Amino acid sequence: MSFFRKIIALWPELKKNPFVWITFAALLVQVVMLVLFYSLPDPLGLSLMEMYSGKAIWQVFMAFGAILVVTALFAFAKAPRACAVFYIVYFFMAIADYEVVRFNHQRLSYSFIRTYFHPANITDATTISTLGGDLLGTVLWLALLFLIVAGGVSFVVFWTVRQKHSLVVQNGNRCVKLSRKLPRTMVASGLVLSVVPLVLFVAGIRGTTEFPFKIDWRMTLGKYTLTAPVLHIAALETFEFVRDDYTITDELIQDMDAFLPSDFAAARVNVDEYPAYRNAPTHEYKAKKPYNIVFVFGESYKGRLFNRMLEGDTALAPNLWKLATGGYYKKGAQQSTDSALAVDSIPLGGGLWFKNAFSGSYPTVRGTTATYLGFPSHPNRDVPCFYASNHFTGFQEYLDGYAKWYMTVSNPVFDHTLPFVEKFYGDNWRLIGETKIAESDDSLGMDLAVDLLSKMPVDDPWFLAANTISTHIPFYGYPDEFAPKPEDAMERYRNAVRYTDTQMGRLFDALSAREDFDRTVIVLLGDHDTPVDSVDYVIPQPLGVAAAQIFMGIFSADTSLFKTLEVREDVASQLDVGPTILDLAQVRAANHFWGYDLLVEERPEGQPALFYSQNAYYLGFRDHVLVGGIDNDDVYRGVNGAFSVSTDSMDIAWKNHAVGASKVLRSLLRNDNMRPE
Repeated sequence: MSFFRKIIALWPELKKNPFVWITFAALLVQVVMLVLFYSLPDPLGLSLMEMYSGKAIWQVFMAFGAILVVTALFAFAKAPRACAVFYIVYFFMAIADYEVVRFNHQRLSYSFIRTYFHPANITDATTISTLGGDLLGTVLWLALLFLIVAGGVSFVVFWTVRQKHSLVVQNGNRCVKLSRKLPRTMVASGLVLSVVPLVLFVAGIRGTTEFPFKIDWRMTLGKYTLTAPVLHIAALETFEFVRDDYTITDELIQDMDAFLPSDFAAARVNVDEYPAYRNAPTHEYKAKKPYNIVFVFGESYKGRLFNRMLEGDTALAPNLWKLATGGYYKKGAQQSTDSALAVDSIPLGGGLWFKNAFSGSYPTVRGTTATYLGFPSHPNRDVPCFYASNHFTGFQEYLDGYAKWYMTVSNPVFDHTLPFVEKFYGDNWRLIGETKIAESDDSLGMDLAVDLLSKMPVDDPWFLAANTISTHIPFYGYPDEFAPKPEDAMERYRNAVRYTDTQMGRLFDALSAREDFDRTVIVLLGDHDTPVDSVDYVIPQPLGVAAAQIFMGIFSADTSLFKTLEVREDVASQLDVGPTILDLAQVRAANHFWGYDLLVEERPEGQPALFYSQNAYYLGFRDHVLVGGIDNDDVYRGVNGAFSVSTDSMDIAWKNHAVGASKVLRSLLRNDNMRPE
């Protein structure tokens, strides 16, 4: 009671202190934000309270602690107006941070700021889908943002007028005695709230307590901790840049070699300066002529679901299945020399279907650029945003003599791949126009792809790249007339896949009608996996979502490449696309591709595909995966969707290789030493 009596006694003085009101307002806004965060479902309709069960208390501790500490710093400086302006910016970024976490299951970063706050994205439909996922969420978030800006501006105006008309002014502030006891108390309280979770993190405390709500004592940094966003960004990104300057040792190179083809080490140009750069491969190529190449990124093509087609679920993507099983090849240009043999009975071509294919990273910007450049994305940063002009060479740049075009259904600004699109294709890329029928982007995309295809030469090789969008989370990207849009996310995903496949069938028809179809190879793969159902959320910290296994297939009507559909059990990766494309294009050149030529090589059975995201590693093997934080000790083994902590010495050794390889990658990217100038 004595504490409350002191508060009451000090209230006449406290209520004159502007920092008391600023702190109260900031804490109130923070409470409202947390309520909205937990009340609004994620795009799949999953309960965030359930996902963050036991962790909310640490989110509150760190968010409230940051407010107390920051306000105290401004109080020491006697700068209430600056404090108000800071909180306008702070909460604007915090709203963006919360929504990026809720919608994309990632943390806000400089990369995301440059992407999602680009004018092209602020003015389109992604704003509504990101801010709350529906109209109600958008209205609530924008209303809160309006109140924050209005309140902050009003305070600045009020305090300025008050100062101007004050009779006694000292150092630009009205002479209200601002006791230093208040900011000292705020700093102490804020540090306690912020430090307690960090102590739990460093100490590695485990266990849960019901008191009276569930408390998970295992504190984990990253997307499950809603820390102060502005401070988080500034500190984390600066720390990353300083830390990335690792000295590359022989031991670290051996860690990287664990994930590379066995002949990579002997082919290095300069192991000391460019350990990830190799001379041209010397193995015999499968292709005996340059092939036309159709390269399609299927948005969020999940390997787990597409593999069910091999078990009979061909209704998921019937046109893809028709392509894989030769249904389009019988229309090809090849003819039988035996007039008595019916053309329809001629076995023409086939392809490769990789059951264990993995993304190079997540989200799209990481997966696509890992595919283009042939090495994993930075463990905690989007490569294009910081290194678009660095010394990289995408596989497209090796295709000399090819006519190259790119069709995209989404603005490259959104995925932050524009610098690479312009670098690879120059002006030879096209974005679809405005849709007249809602959610018909993939239809327009295939219209554009077919039109570009009609302009391709017949006698010279060409490369046509395209992407799709309908299967982007939350899977509403198909017209209402095509199929219903139920609450169940898996049903919507299947509908979206079928819609994309319907449009893709028109491209396959156009390809099979060309006289050079038998000299054309179709490479179709997912840009990344995507969370659809509860199975995708069982993966442990710090990734939090199983977004790695993708569909990957290579198909052609040419029997010199494939005679039938071969289902491959070996591990494939997006990092293998570059070497495979070079084979198809008859290119032999030095490169920084970490992968295998899938036409003639297989990754050894014990070697995994490597994947980095959010300071975590993901290793995909044939029958299991390993995942964990780069800076954490725990190694999780996943088998058929069930994860447990592994103490197996081989698993720990692979984890150590992944950590070592991440240091090499960080250093090469930071110092721009992926290849010689």
